[in-house]
Amino acid sequence: MSKLPNAAIAEQYNQAMADKYQNDYEFNRWFIRARNRAEYAMTYQAIKHHLQPLRYTRCLELGPGPGTWTRLLYRHNPTATYQLVDISEAMREQFTLEMRTLPNVTYTLSDIAQFESAERFDIFFSSRAIEYLDDKPAFFAQLKTLLKPGSTGVVITKNPYHGIRKSKKATHQGQLTIETMHQSLREHGFTDISSYPVVVRIPLMSRLTSEVAEYFFKQWYTEPLAPAAKHRLIESYITVFTLAE
Repeated sequence: MSKLPNAAIAEQYNQAMADKYQNDYEFNRWFIRARNRAEYAMTYQAIKHHLQPLRYTRCLELGPGPGTWTRLLYRHNPTATYQLVDISEAMREQFTLEMRTLPNVTYTLSDIAQFESAERFDIFFSSRAIEYLDDKPAFFAQLKTLLKPGSTGVVITKNPYHGIRKSKKATHQGQLTIETMHQSLREHGFTDISSYPVVVRIPLMSRLTSEVAEYFFKQWYTEPLAPAAKHRLIESYITVFTLAE
């Protein structure tokens, strides 16, 4: 569980957009420093690798923000339809600035817990969003109702074991261990669950060691992670899963 309700998370992001990110989320999050650029490259390569074998016609993305990874999904299949769901109005505004309007892309401002769709999706994607949800069991149950049997999920989330000093901020208390992620998915009818590294970050010296981190990433990113292990160099991980037929 996150210690903040979803609405509070939305308000924090709305406020941070003007303050921390100076109304330019994508640049300040991913490109402002060498470490950020390295982490963008790692995330890009990880997503692209796991998208490669997938075929889909209806995609649901949670927390697209300015569309940083939506572009990658779209390029993988520009003929599919894309339903994007985000709770932050400021993020939606960033999306309209960064991406041109496309007839097969719909951006809905909604709490995922209240989101409804007349048709089910054959892929779900989310990057660095589900750790902020205040009721994760409800989310996994909701996800099952939104996906077709046999569909695929691809989720990136932060690793609570990363690093040495743990943040005490309420926004960082909802991070899922790999073991908990796998258990939660199994309990809600998902199968074929595997997790892999995304961002490798060297604790304490992360701003000075981006090339070292990239080196380790390239050695590890295609190898499944042991769910019960405490992977302290892995800042975030990607989990791929299937909804049972």
